[in-house]
Formats: sequence, structure tokens, C-alpha cells
Amino acid sequence: MPLFSICLPEKFHEIRLSDNSSFWDQGYPALMLTDTSFLRNPNYHLASDTPDTLDYGRMTDVTIGVASAVRRLVG
Repeated sequence: MPLFSICLPEKFHEIRLSDNSSFWDQGYPALMLTDTSFLRNPNYHLASDTPDTLDYGRMTDVTIGVASAVRRLVG
């Protein structure tokens, strides 16, 4: 699965569209992992954003990848 990583300052409004921003605002560290769905998914945060529009296979791959990375970082 391709990976592109970038750290953006908060002046880029799009990084605050995630639910993570409420944690940041309260001083909790939070990591935002995104597939830029708001740029690609016409259903994002609309009434049509329903379970049948999601790609569960890719979500599984991402979850396994993140869990593996955390395991490696923790040792």
C-alpha cells in the first residue's frame, strides 16, 4: 500500500477538519491518519456517508499496518 507522509502546520485548515483537532485543542497529543477522504469521497460528512460507501478491505489493511508500526515502535 503506498504511503505518503507529511507534517503540516495548523495554518492548513484542512488538517483541522478531523476529529483529532478537538483533542489537540484540549492539549492531548493525537495522530491524524488520513486517506484524504474529504478530497476524494463525495459522501464525506454528509447524510450519504453510510457504511455501504466505505472500503472495508483497505480499512483492514490500514489498521493492520498501524498496529504493526505501533508494535515495532513499542518494541
